[in-house]
Amino acid sequence: MVTTKAAKAERLLNLVIALLNAPTFRSAAWIRTKVAGYGDAPTEEAFLRTFERDKKELRDLGVPLQTPPNGGDGYRIPRSEFTLPPLSFTPAETAALALAGRLWETTALDAAGSGALRKIRDAEATDPGTDADEDGGLPEDSVVTLLQPRVRTSDPAFEPMLAAVRAGRAVEFDYRKDPGGPAEPRRLQPWGLVSFRGRWYVIGHDDVRGDRRTFRLSRIAGPVRPGGRTTVRAPAGIDLLAAVAGSVQRPATDRQATLRVRAGVAIGLRRGAVDSTPIADRPGWDRVRIPLGPRWDKARQIAALGPDVVVEEPADLIEATVTLLTGTLASVRAGAGSGAEEPGEPDAVLAFDEWAGEAP
Repeated sequence: MVTTKAAKAERLLNLVIALLNAPTFRSAAWIRTKVAGYGDAPTEEAFLRTFERDKKELRDLGVPLQTPPNGGDGYRIPRSEFTLPPLSFTPAETAALALAGRLWETTALDAAGSGALRKIRDAEATDPGTDADEDGGLPEDSVVTLLQPRVRTSDPAFEPMLAAVRAGRAVEFDYRKDPGGPAEPRRLQPWGLVSFRGRWYVIGHDDVRGDRRTFRLSRIAGPVRPGGRTTVRAPAGIDLLAAVAGSVQRPATDRQATLRVRAGVAIGLRRGAVDSTPIADRPGWDRVRIPLGPRWDKARQIAALGPDVVVEEPADLIEATVTLLTGTLASVRAGAGSGAEEPGEPDAVLAFDEWAGEAP
């Protein structure tokens, strides 16, 4: 059984297809006879009422329904005014579309936003000026490829911070400058949210420091709280992305880290190694030197490998890695203590203790 709404949608679609492909204006009588959905009208008056409503709805939707210039009986949809023109986007414009599409997924604009992006992809795919690759597909820098969002919005602070930015409202929160450090209270007038290198940041005026600051959302501890009735406005002309990039990017460094790595593992870590040599007095282990880079990022990468990698130097990387592993161990023990039916620690905890005991 077809519902009234489904029947109406099908009728409107049939009308658009018929008038879009028509070589000339089509009369109302032709439409009633030839377009599926109108022949069911019991009387001429009923058909005209339905047709008038459908014409109004199509025009409200932006469909260019035309009539003859002399005022005669006839209708058509010019293909040149209905289809999207060839589309071309700069990398910045494409990134903006991708981010907007990701944000729409969690709002009432989900369906409309998805439909708009689909039309853009279709227009790009049918653009005769778009070159295909050797496999017949679109080139890798086309909108089809670039419109795939590459950001994460799973941070708990994202939604309340986005709401504060939209409302122009100050916020308060606790923030950890280092993942293993203590959380400090902050009061911020947020100017905007920016995704940079796969992470979300909020930038604004820090009332505690009295200056512009950038905060990574994943390091916000606990809830984001309203910070009063301050009306927040971003400075005129500020480029938020450039400001975040400037504060997040760190100067190049020649520092290196020396690791003890089990043979045959940690391929990703070894990929950028300066050198790697077997350890004579430790069969099955290699000594690997790698560029250090951001300390906490490297510590997370190493900690994820567990007992297969041990940091030998520098001292601050050892400290950061031990901090992360100690926090993980505490979480595992807490979970084991609350849900274990039998005494004793999980094998993972015992393995960690054994490994930690031999770590330098």
